Amino acid sequence: MANEEPQKEQQSENEEKKQEEESAKRDDMRSRLLKTKDQRKNMKRELTGHVVTRWYRAPEIILLEKDYGPAIDMWAVGCIFAELLGMMKEHAPTFMDRTPLFPGKSCFPLSPAKGPQEQRGGFPFSSTDQLAVIFAVIGAPTEEDLSFVTDQKALDYLNSFPKSMRIDWKLKYSGGSPEALDFLNKILVFNPYFRLSLTDALNHPLFENVRRPQ
Repeated sequence: MANEEPQKEQQSENEEKKQEEESAKRDDMRSRLLKTKDQRKNMKRELTGHVVTRWYRAPEIILLEKDYGPAIDMWAVGCIFAELLGMMKEHAPTFMDRTPLFPGKSCFPLSPAKGPQEQRGGFPFSSTDQLAVIFAVIGAPTEEDLSFVTDQKALDYLNSFPKSMRIDWKLKYSGGSPEALDFLNKILVFNPYFRLSLTDALNHPLFENVRRPQ
């Protein structure tokens, strides 16, 4: 028991140090995003705006950001991984019970809902629109989350959504391992610059037992 106490203290100190380093990195990235907002907004790069099947479409695509990259694929990976967790017998007794994580029925402004709609902040609102469905799961974006958005109209649109909190993944996927839920929590992040990268995903503890040593 005497030897365990110093080890626990050391682990706690290491965890606190890691959290402080991650927080400092996030603050630095947020500062850089805010400083380069005009540059990213006015960039000449032309990428296709209407890409990726709606249910797997990353927020930056929905918001028509010009500077999107590999992070859109990581978002889709997160959506698919959530579906795999949802296929566990604890969550879906039969195949009829299996559902996608974000089954939006429209996607403003790319493919807005048809017919009369509720208006919020001057923008159409539907609880089944893709962003609304996403926010019902991961929570409405914080100021830090919004730091990558370059268009003021997009920011106004995002601020028209009601405030909501991120769900507890453990309650939704009770059969998922701690590593699986941590992976899901880190990959389904609104801000693509804070989302788990491909390298970080491959190095995640979730894959420790299947990773081939180099």
